[in-house]
Amino acid sequence: MAMEIERKFKLKNSKILDGLPGSYFLQAYLAKGSVLVRVRVAGEQAWLTLKGQALSSMSRPEWEYDIPVSEAMEMARQPGVYALEKTRFFIAQNGHTFEVDRYHGSLDGLYSVEVEMDAENTRVTLPDWVGDEVTGNKAWDNESLARLGWPDNAPAER
Repeated sequence: MAMEIERKFKLKNSKILDGLPGSYFLQAYLAKGSVLVRVRVAGEQAWLTLKGQALSSMSRPEWEYDIPVSEAMEMARQPGVYALEKTRFFIAQNGHTFEVDRYHGSLDGLYSVEVEMDAENTRVTLPDWVGDEVTGNKAWDNESLARLGWPDNAPAER
């Protein structure tokens, strides 16, 4: 079983992104139940991702499969699907790669930082541009952002 182990934070200062190249993503959520089904498109690549139930605030099973971009776009246009758009920046620092997302559309002005780890007890030294931790805060999950909008508008419990 594949496992996603990550922590998520707010971004303190977006100036860290000045001059960095980023990758644009369309992320659409197809189904939510015991497994979350997501399709992601980035340029000429697309993936179908299945995410299982959380095992903790930072770990859950995840499976990802390459799919044709044309099929991913068809899936993203289905009735009832909700999506978000973002640009992702990768910053290697302190022995880890930090993924900074700048959201677009109705989420314009929102940023988040994720760091993936090999184990939950992996020590991570956070750069000074990383802000408050939001790991486990459902309002900051990308699925919730796509469905509900800004974290301040999302319910604390669902």
